[in-house]
Amino acid sequence: MVLNIPFENNKKLQQIVELVKNSEEIQQYWDCANMIAVNRMHINDHGKVHAAIVSNISLRLLRLLMDAGLVPGIVKDHGMTRHDAEIVVVLAGLLHDIGHAIHRNNHAEFSIVLASNILDELLKKFYNKKQRIIVKSEVLHAIICHHLEYKPLTLEAGCVRIADALDAKEGRARIPFEMGRVSIHSVSAMAIKDIRINKGKNVPVSIEVIMKNSAGIFQVDELIKAKLQNSGLEQYIEIIAKIEGEEEKIVKEFRL
Repeated sequence: MVLNIPFENNKKLQQIVELVKNSEEIQQYWDCANMIAVNRMHINDHGKVHAAIVSNISLRLLRLLMDAGLVPGIVKDHGMTRHDAEIVVVLAGLLHDIGHAIHRNNHAEFSIVLASNILDELLKKFYNKKQRIIVKSEVLHAIICHHLEYKPLTLEAGCVRIADALDAKEGRARIPFEMGRVSIHSVSAMAIKDIRINKGKNVPVSIEVIMKNSAGIFQVDELIKAKLQNSGLEQYIEIIAKIEGEEEKIVKEFRL
């Protein structure tokens, strides 16, 4: 499996990601998650591709926010390092949806159950017992908080929560759409052409949602906005949705 994580001299993160890539257990949980999500429920991928995208976006958000002066929970509350915070968001991004292997309902809760032993195995070579418990706790907090029911209490958890909603480009919606499940959800997802995450001018992070059809506004207003609200990061992130070029037609006809 290819995980194109920008390590930026975080050697510990690089070694841990290598363990993830070589873990048959994690790979199988991703496959089982997609058996439920894609094969049985006919919704979008919730396996290794989604995990890789969310982990990368989480890391991108975290680094931009740290560069702007925000302090991760694991640094502020436990005296650990920025590199440890990066490990938290990457692992949470990679493991946040493995609970789909059991069921989509309550999958966040199932994910922390399955991730617990996996984290023990991944972290044992890099941290002493106390540090391992801290990192594990922060990862599990970030995993559970990607679900709207739980409020993120750390910078790391807020990043993972928002990143989960930003895996929204048009190709990610093709499964329900091409199976004929035409709804505002599938059409609006197909309308998202690109998502760009950059350093903002007035706030630390500017997220541009590039649409090919104005139906994408629903995706922004209902999904991305919901994830940003109560993330703890609302004042640090702006979201701009816009159409570049001519608006494209996605659906020619819709019948009830």
